[in-house]
Amino acid sequence: MDTALREQMLASATDAVNTLCTWAEDQPLSNFDAREDHVLNVGRALLATWLGQLAGAAGLRTPACPECGVHSLNAVQRRRKPRTVNSRCGAVHIPRVRLTCRGCGHSWLPLQSALGLGAKQRTSGGLQHWEALLGGLTIFAEAAQLLETLAGVQVGTETLRTHAEAAGTELEGEQRAAIAHVQATQEAPAGYAPVAETLLVEADGVMARYRDRPLDGTLIKGEWHEIKLGLVGGWQDGQLGSPSYVAARETATSFAPRLGTEATRRGALDIVGWRGLGSDGGGQEAVLRRVLIIGDGAKWIWEHVAATFGSERVEILDWFHCCQHLWAVGAAVHGADTPETAAWVDHAKGLVWEHGPQPLLDLLATLQAPTEEGRKVLNTERGYFRSNANRMDYPIYREQGFPIGSGAVESAAKHLVQQRMKRAGMRWSELGARAILHLRCALLNAAIVDAAA
Repeated sequence: MDTALREQMLASATDAVNTLCTWAEDQPLSNFDAREDHVLNVGRALLATWLGQLAGAAGLRTPACPECGVHSLNAVQRRRKPRTVNSRCGAVHIPRVRLTCRGCGHSWLPLQSALGLGAKQRTSGGLQHWEALLGGLTIFAEAAQLLETLAGVQVGTETLRTHAEAAGTELEGEQRAAIAHVQATQEAPAGYAPVAETLLVEADGVMARYRDRPLDGTLIKGEWHEIKLGLVGGWQDGQLGSPSYVAARETATSFAPRLGTEATRRGALDIVGWRGLGSDGGGQEAVLRRVLIIGDGAKWIWEHVAATFGSERVEILDWFHCCQHLWAVGAAVHGADTPETAAWVDHAKGLVWEHGPQPLLDLLATLQAPTEEGRKVLNTERGYFRSNANRMDYPIYREQGFPIGSGAVESAAKHLVQQRMKRAGMRWSELGARAILHLRCALLNAAIVDAAA
């Protein structure tokens, strides 16, 4: 053990204890909160001092030149201004001694190399992780204030934003690599975490406002764009368990493999049995885990998301949206907010709830709307129910204990996207929105919470 370092750290601890004792003698009537504050302040200062002392003791005393390997005992030394690194323990001053090899002329900072600090790094990796966590939870100014209030660490709002967006961008890169891995190998990516029983997949869209942006010399006004959101979890004993999320502003064609990769991570490609020829060992087909896919009827969910899963999938039209469309039919035929409409909707709901889609389709075929506008609505809704008929076997779903509502992903749209990205006056850049979306998903997936532990 480095005796000098030990004595240095013990002396710092003794100074801290003496400071506390002197304060206690001078403030005998101070209350508990005042004593707590003083211990916290002195303790934080001691942590920063200790970290600086430990950092200064890193590395070999006489490192070899990283360029030519010659021993640096006779290297030219030049002391530089210490570097201040902001950390979870507070601001730490790192000595800088630049060595220049007499043999090859290479110049380097051995202590910074030993500590793994980048050339211009001013924030520790642990503090950057905290900044990313808070930046994903709330607006950047509030995040910086929370960091100072809870940890006593001062960070500029723009610094926190930069580090949070960098963390989100890194997460995006990891997700793209996972997508490529699954597409190339048809195997689960890193972080394999299968659900206990049936796999549940839900998808939805939520709008967010983007900034004005220049394009070919023209200013394109910021507009509302759809962010696609996917949820993957386990469905067992009538309960959703351990949901995880993906979100991105992209086409359905691009989003489908993103959600499919997350489903694969949760066990979508697990083989749960075999069917076909038996004892001779030939001709058998793998049976994959059953996947339930719930959507609101949007075509991109069925044509792109659902299509990524195999024959074991069960597509279910969200019951609430089914009922919404029944109300549209009732209003087209009997008028909005009339007793006749309410009675018709109750009857139609009972038909599809108890008997599935066919009786409802038969009923719709008999209806006539009194107005041209009503006839247009009626034709549109007939098409909606025809195209989703195979997803409306609600008696079967109930019998098998399947969920029939997409409330989980709609709730996620609120707490994952809207609470962070749809506050008053918010406008997002493409890069910033993408990074924060990945941070939000990682937070809810508990993917980065313990990364700096």
